[in-house]
Amino acid sequence: MIRKNLYILFTLASVFSLAQVNFYSELNTTEAKVNTPILFTVVLEIFGEDLVQETPVKMPDLSKFNSDYGSEQNTLIDPVKKIRINQMAYQFALVPKQTGNIKIGSALVRVNGKIYKTEPFDIFVKEAEKKPLAVANNPAKSMYLSMQVEEKEVYMDEPAVVILKAFSRNISNFRNLEPAKFEPVRNLTIRSIANFDESIEDSENNYSSQIIGMFVIVPKVAGVMDVPPVEVPFTNHKNSLVSNKVKLNVKKLPEGAPDNFKDAVGKYNVKIEMTDKSKENLEINKAFNISVKVSGCGNLSPSIVPKILPSPDYEIFEPKILNNSVPTTKGIEGEVEAQYIIIPKKRGDLKIATKSFSYFDPKEEKYVEVGSKFLTLKALNAQDIANAKTTLQKVNDYTNNVLEKVDSPVISTEKLKVKEHKDIRWFVIFGNLSIVGIGAFLFLYFNKKIKDKKKLLLEKKTTSAQPIVNIEETEALLRNKKKFEADSYFNYLNKKINESQPSEFFKAFEELKTDADEYCLAHYSSTFSDYLRNNFGLSELEKYNQLIAKTNIEKYSPYSSKEKQTEILNEIEDVYKIL
Repeated sequence: MIRKNLYILFTLASVFSLAQVNFYSELNTTEAKVNTPILFTVVLEIFGEDLVQETPVKMPDLSKFNSDYGSEQNTLIDPVKKIRINQMAYQFALVPKQTGNIKIGSALVRVNGKIYKTEPFDIFVKEAEKKPLAVANNPAKSMYLSMQVEEKEVYMDEPAVVILKAFSRNISNFRNLEPAKFEPVRNLTIRSIANFDESIEDSENNYSSQIIGMFVIVPKVAGVMDVPPVEVPFTNHKNSLVSNKVKLNVKKLPEGAPDNFKDAVGKYNVKIEMTDKSKENLEINKAFNISVKVSGCGNLSPSIVPKILPSPDYEIFEPKILNNSVPTTKGIEGEVEAQYIIIPKKRGDLKIATKSFSYFDPKEEKYVEVGSKFLTLKALNAQDIANAKTTLQKVNDYTNNVLEKVDSPVISTEKLKVKEHKDIRWFVIFGNLSIVGIGAFLFLYFNKKIKDKKKLLLEKKTTSAQPIVNIEETEALLRNKKKFEADSYFNYLNKKINESQPSEFFKAFEELKTDADEYCLAHYSSTFSDYLRNNFGLSELEKYNQLIAKTNIEKYSPYSSKEKQTEILNEIEDVYKIL
């Protein structure tokens, strides 16, 4: 009998551990002001398949508020407990109509015959502060943020894209928002996506929406993770908007990973090559460069690049890492390169190999073995390199050595002998004198030319210039001979502001963008945005993208002002002055 009772108790305990209900509500503040919105959230979580929701969620009486609401329903699978989680979230923007103490009652729901309810809240509502007319329009009253995850179920180390949207009743409020940024989060790598569509779209309930931020997040642990809310301040830093938080279901990687697997998730290619491809022979005890490159899309980072295996045949040093990866809507794309310096230690064939590499492809849901990449070279000593040269190469080397180190001898001319004559030939004498006179005149004339030319060269050398020491500097000098005339655009834009012609101002800015792209394509083989990213980093590129977004908002704003156009012009000068 005792064993039977224990069996029943353990069975009930297992059922309760797998099936449970979480029903709660949250309020962002208990003190409010009239006509100032507060956020009221109700969340219902049902764990397991044995529990059935029998009634809809009944909300408390909210008649003392003006309210807008939204709802969201998610179904997740807990990878650790292997149970299903049904989650429903309701969020209300409540605007109090009156002052005093207001009570928000409990929300109710029936699950498997049992009634669950949330805790009630007491709110104290004060009178709204009287502000001057110039600052009476607070954009925070008519705006809110929504954070969404495109893929709510991913593997460990698989990138997921987070989209942050702002909703507003007045589209001019979008330009008052600072760039969105995540705070550092444990077990979550976050990188901001620079290029995304910032166009404004119509939404429900007379709201307009705009994407103000996109991020790539890479989870490092398995389980149900909370992506924390994002706070976006306004330009005046007096108010800010806070988004919702979302859940991410992170699955463990499948069993059977190769021994050389180093948390690389995505799709990658690996190659090893010499940096100086024109170099034919390697000399013992002289350094040369080798690069190992990993390219593709996924959780691309320097940590997944395979290292070069050590060997007694050569000496190897710690590599220099070049990270040319950028976050995109597909993940982290690009290339990570490790540049090694290697010194051969023996004569003969030299095999340089990397450690074995493998990655997990989340789309195919399988591990891909890439293996080891190697490079076979030949190391020679100085005598081998000399013997390998042809006769013509040796003659050229000797000639070049002579021309560089030995002064050229003066070539002696043949002496002209004048035959003796018995009688004097005057026409010969006058002819020689005329030749000498013409020669003297030509000597003085060309000597004056040479002196004038030297004087001009000395004047030009008063401003010292840096010597050109390589091909890259030579190409840079040639490109800089033709500068982009940005000042003329700045002056024209300023003129259109003073003439109160906003349409012409924005049209001129579009022409500036087009001409800058054409200039960069002609001189750098890339658009202006790619030129910023490759030469000045993501900070300048983000500044350029913010300028484009702000200009688009002001362009379609019905209340474009000279002050805002002047502010945009200052940012245009700051961005384009680098050309």
